[in-house]
Amino acid sequence: MDAEHRTVVAEPAGGRWFAAEHVDDFADLLPHEGQLASAPRVVAMTDLQVWRGQFWRLQSLVSPALLARAERLHDARERERRLLAYALHRLVVARVLGRDTARVEIGRMTSRMPMVAGLPNIATSLSHADDFVAIAVARDAGMIGVDIEPIEHASLLNGLAGNVLHPQENDRDEALIDAWVRKEAVLKAIGSGLSVDMNVFRSGQGTAVAELTLATGLRAWSLPVCADRARLGLALPALDGLLVRFEPGNVDVVSLREHVMRM
Repeated sequence: MDAEHRTVVAEPAGGRWFAAEHVDDFADLLPHEGQLASAPRVVAMTDLQVWRGQFWRLQSLVSPALLARAERLHDARERERRLLAYALHRLVVARVLGRDTARVEIGRMTSRMPMVAGLPNIATSLSHADDFVAIAVARDAGMIGVDIEPIEHASLLNGLAGNVLHPQENDRDEALIDAWVRKEAVLKAIGSGLSVDMNVFRSGQGTAVAELTLATGLRAWSLPVCADRARLGLALPALDGLLVRFEPGNVDVVSLREHVMRM
């Protein structure tokens, strides 16, 4: 990752922002898992539908800058989803770091890549699409990127193979949505977003990313999640870490490596 992507240039509006006076005890929503604190990488996912009853409580976790960003959305349901995703991002990062949510602040870099303010050794990534959200956190473990897409979005990719696949990749080998989520996760990990075209690099299942200098050392995977209703893309140097499925009051933690290898 180059210096531009590492440099923090955007903090939440109003300087240092903490919502301690507004934050309830969230332990009953996402119980602390001791094993999370020792994992080098954690990838968490959930269905936002099960969090709607907690919306008014969780929105207190969203910084003024991110709240303003969500408020620009015209669709009320999409605003709610966006705010829930931002709140759960902060909540999950806090649990992984073993900190109170009031002591975790999510900001943005120049590239709009999320970062944990004051903790340059922590990399994080957020993806949300419709009612699905995925959150990745890495501690002293290099870059990490995540992307999640509902399987029903696969039809939207029809005709886009030339925009997604490298000339040496073939859309007959797998569903295009799998290539999409892997490549989107790679671009999020390096902080470029879609400013880099997907078709200029290869990203096969579990293989080292090729043709993209900034992604040196990254590998990418795609896997079905949420009862096969979504595809999850991961970009990280290794599978050492945990995969977490969570909902209010319930957390299921498995080995990321074992889960991928069982596919």
